[in-house]
Amino acid sequence: MNQETIHDIQNSIQDFINDLIPIEVTLNTETTSKLDSHMEQSCRDLHAFITCLYTDIYNNPDEYGLSIDDKETIGRAINDIRGFIWERIPDGELINDSLVWIADYEQKINHHKGVHKLIAKTPYSSRQRLDFMKRCGLHIEEKEGGAYVTNTEYPHMFLSLQKLRQAAKKHYAGSVVYRNCEFRLLAYPKYQPTLTDIMHNRVSSETRELLLRLDAYAKERRLKPECRVKECIYYRRKGKRVLTIIVRRHSTSILVDIGDIDEINQQTYADDFKAFVKKNMGYCINCFPHHSGGKKIVLFGKKVCVCGRESLNIKNPKLSQYENIVQAIGFGCGDACGQT
Repeated sequence: MNQETIHDIQNSIQDFINDLIPIEVTLNTETTSKLDSHMEQSCRDLHAFITCLYTDIYNNPDEYGLSIDDKETIGRAINDIRGFIWERIPDGELINDSLVWIADYEQKINHHKGVHKLIAKTPYSSRQRLDFMKRCGLHIEEKEGGAYVTNTEYPHMFLSLQKLRQAAKKHYAGSVVYRNCEFRLLAYPKYQPTLTDIMHNRVSSETRELLLRLDAYAKERRLKPECRVKECIYYRRKGKRVLTIIVRRHSTSILVDIGDIDEINQQTYADDFKAFVKKNMGYCINCFPHHSGGKKIVLFGKKVCVCGRESLNIKNPKLSQYENIVQAIGFGCGDACGQT
């Protein structure tokens, strides 16, 4: 395995490590006051196990069957491991707090979508790769009709793992927020991540300052924040989305719905603001066939096609753009001149 491949693997695993919410944050005093001591210990065991596993994969990719020069296959292999932890185990039967029974283990592990292609390219089968997790205490004992799963190092991890997935499936359908060890979901099933949560380990100090200032401004304008997916916070006014902040691992975006374009066209603006709007307007690039070339509008005297609705999409925003973003938010709030 060449150094470039090792670097790519470690970058991927480091992203997962960075996404883990620190135990003192996710299991803070307020959260633990809502959990019994048994569940609290289970959460601590799970967080410690996941940290151990990701760190071990980072340090020893070869031991987990990742000694291949194929980025697509490496990605599948990593997802194979994560999928087993976050989906296969919690969907099993919890016999007691330290033992899980997975029925039809062999069929679920070696016959789900994509695994045949994976095994053909790697020196290890899916079963062998999972067996390496015993380095972090996880043991899989196959029996007729299924397999028992235990952990000698973190024996109580299974209860919180199961309850966490159940809570996420009920309130965060389609999201993998629970994979960050978001234990606040156990104390408050409808818990909504905050802007501080989604920025954790993902943004520069400059971006952090910008987003916090925008969050404060939005709340001053009485925009209601809503976060149902870990990466996005929506700010609404009278049910209508005005501002969206999206923080992904390697990029940040700010979306601003600017409202009535006809009213905007009737006003006079500073040249730098007009340039800002022109540059960041969400133009249609035929990303969806049903757009049929997008929605045609007139923007500052020029015909353009926008993607679905009149909105700005500011990618990797700068602190120096704060005033222009605030003025654009003013449009979405119904200020014809975008005044604050």
